[in-house]
Amino acid sequence: MIYKILLILSLVSCTKYHELKKSGKGIEYVEGINSEIEHAKEVDWDAGRKREVNLSKGIRIYISIPSLSDTAKEKLMGRYGVNAWLFKISRIRKGMTQPMGYLYYRFENITRTTKNFTLSLFYHAASISKRFRLFHCPAFDHRLKIEDFSVNKRSGTGVENIYVRPQGRLPAKATRLRFAPMIVSGGRELKGKYTIDMALYNEQTKERFSSWYKIGNLLSIDNEVHKHIASCTGIKEELKPLPESRIPTIRDLEIK
Repeated sequence: MIYKILLILSLVSCTKYHELKKSGKGIEYVEGINSEIEHAKEVDWDAGRKREVNLSKGIRIYISIPSLSDTAKEKLMGRYGVNAWLFKISRIRKGMTQPMGYLYYRFENITRTTKNFTLSLFYHAASISKRFRLFHCPAFDHRLKIEDFSVNKRSGTGVENIYVRPQGRLPAKATRLRFAPMIVSGGRELKGKYTIDMALYNEQTKERFSSWYKIGNLLSIDNEVHKHIASCTGIKEELKPLPESRIPTIRDLEIK
């Protein structure tokens, strides 16, 4: 018990809190922000009537998140209505950058022990619902396995000050991040490079209140392979789920 208390105190004492300061021109800024994609891991999908073939649901990404001091949060909320970090996920293919989605994380949900948050970049067949992720024969003929991916350095990133400036309303819907990993659909294929950018956000007015800060590192998915599942030939569970793919009920747990 004493060890656990000491561990918690150690984590709290090591947390760096960012302050809100004012430049010589009177513009307020959050000092010394440094965030990055820390690491990523593949999420397996054992598919087939007997779970005999290994596919991929997608990639889970872990992103470090800055913590603001209580004073900084109070000032940002009181003066600008800013109460969250806004994140933009983008994919780069053939030299073209395409935004995939926007998420925001309320300051009030970032505790003293919060070091990062998790984002699941899934194939469309796995992103729809938990029920679809239980399918023995993945929907929409998904049969891909990620063979090669890595987290690499992203150019032009590092420690920066984030200046508080109104940038207008966000031109798309932003989803609130909660405690469970957020799932983003990457479509039928995930091959490509993925970047994440961050800004200050007013949840009430849907306004961005800073330029985009480039989060360090990027995810690169370089190779996917198609796998054959003989036991799933002709089966489309999105139209007619298999009995073995149903969600377990209380009755399944009863002692017979």
